[in-house]
Amino acid sequence: MKTAGLLIKIAILCLLLMAIPPASAQPSGTTTYSIVHISDTQNLATHYPKTYDLTFSYLESIKTQYNISAIIITGDLVNTWNKRSEWSAYSHAHNKTTIPVYVTAGNHDTNYGKNYTYYSMYTGEPKNNYVTEVKDFNFVGINYVSKSLAPQEFATIRQTLVNGSHNFTIIATHNYMDEDGTHSLLGKDIDRQLIVQPTIILAGHVHAAFIRVNTIDGYPVIEDLTDYQNGEPGGPKNQDYSAGTLYTVTAVDGQVVKITSETIRIFPIRSFEDERVLYNITGQFSRVMPAPEPQMTVQMQTHPVAITTENARIDRGNTNDVFWLLKPGNMTVNAGRAFWNFSHLVFWSQ
Repeated sequence: MKTAGLLIKIAILCLLLMAIPPASAQPSGTTTYSIVHISDTQNLATHYPKTYDLTFSYLESIKTQYNISAIIITGDLVNTWNKRSEWSAYSHAHNKTTIPVYVTAGNHDTNYGKNYTYYSMYTGEPKNNYVTEVKDFNFVGINYVSKSLAPQEFATIRQTLVNGSHNFTIIATHNYMDEDGTHSLLGKDIDRQLIVQPTIILAGHVHAAFIRVNTIDGYPVIEDLTDYQNGEPGGPKNQDYSAGTLYTVTAVDGQVVKITSETIRIFPIRSFEDERVLYNITGQFSRVMPAPEPQMTVQMQTHPVAITTENARIDRGNTNDVFWLLKPGNMTVNAGRAFWNFSHLVFWSQ
């Protein structure tokens, strides 16, 4: 009899615990989302338009699952700057997604920076470099240049970042560094003049794929070269291939506190690989829990519940069994009313 009563009490406690929502392990105001970086997709425009379509349609299909908030393409959308068939392939692929797409021009898109006619026509982006916002980031788009920007343009961009409303910057450009990590002239100037807070620098142009974390003027800088135009770097060339980098961002009240990266392979295989934590200051944010309510009120439907206990001789439950588990002072809620209407709780014995 005592065993049966104990089993009933345990079962009731389980019902009560199921009705209590779990506390969040993250601070209040926490959001998590993803950003995808791809680059140098020009061979898809020329030779593999179906894979170009698939690249964007696949990202659209996982948009909700990964909360993808932006796709950033760092140039060379086409091989030939004035070939309409290639631009049409890009435009057709782009229309496969509703995710916001941010682009910067590559040398193939603009005849090495000399003509933006088709690039602007098919992307809607002007020749000018720009600063905007992407989620919790200040975002800088710098188009291809053969050398570097004028000092005054750097000064204008820098001041805009200093006055920006976010604690992290993304700089997207085409030619930032080569396959061994040596910076281009533009890359050197970006490092000297535009690092005013933690920064991610996204680039392509060179047939390689790697990420490294640097420190410039005391700020962490994530340098990303993503270029799969010929297939997997170091593998067979001229492949029908699509891949990029997926960043997962955690922000607390609009401040970026953690960034991880993964290689996202789209075609001919689909996979997520090589996850890395690139930036993490979550320890600086204490766990914030909502203030407790003086009296918890939970609206729940009531249903008859049958709890079968072996050899039990209890025909009807007693709410005193519940209060035996929830002794006065242990909880501020009235368990008999807030979580369950015990007039509907009936026990049957076998």
